[in-house]
Amino acid sequence: MTTVVASAGLAVNERVEIRRNRITGKSSKTPSGKRVCIVTGTHGDELEGQYVCAETARILNENLSQLNGTVDIYPAINPLGIDSITRGIPLFDLDMNRIFPGTSEGTMAESLAMDIISDISGADICIDIHSSNIYLKEIPQIRINEITADELIPYAKMLNCDFIWIHSSATVLESTLAFSLNTTGTKTLVVEMGVGMRITKEYCRQLTAGIFNMLKNLGMWESTVYKGLHRVGI
Repeated sequence: MTTVVASAGLAVNERVEIRRNRITGKSSKTPSGKRVCIVTGTHGDELEGQYVCAETARILNENLSQLNGTVDIYPAINPLGIDSITRGIPLFDLDMNRIFPGTSEGTMAESLAMDIISDISGADICIDIHSSNIYLKEIPQIRINEITADELIPYAKMLNCDFIWIHSSATVLESTLAFSLNTTGTKTLVVEMGVGMRITKEYCRQLTAGIFNMLKNLGMWESTVYKGLHRVGI
């Protein structure tokens, strides 16, 4: 089910809307009550996450009886940037991943950011997917702040990525979606892979397999259908 979780008015009677695709399982088992969020499209020129969201939604919808819990997919939290293949929010020249957690008393972008944080908060795990820039191709990797490393590393190992990078805090990182969610107690992993303005299908399938491996480890996925997504065995 698709729901608008944040919106704001634009010029000429238009609106910007941020949507969530909620997929709830139909497993015969007692409902687990668990929720996993997949977020991408923060930067409009990073398209790898679009493919991952589409593939994840397809597999889930084709196998709802194997899903026990809820998967929330946010495919474009910067929809204006995605529409124009622009890194930031068009016209504002603003990096959306530098305004979290946002505020209702701020600008349009800050208000949208606050609503996004509010909607994701409380999930068991959130996966925030990014790509590199147009000049650099990066292997699938997970980036974790050293402050939350002990808590997040066990989940990072489930995602079928090649590398886990634990880094120190920097002032600019404190305004990102991942940092803000981790601060509220919602465990969030940042995935970086591929290249800007491109889709590397091999990397996307590798991460998609990792997402289903995580769902399985969380007791939310009962099938092995995902194993054919990538040559790496899980």
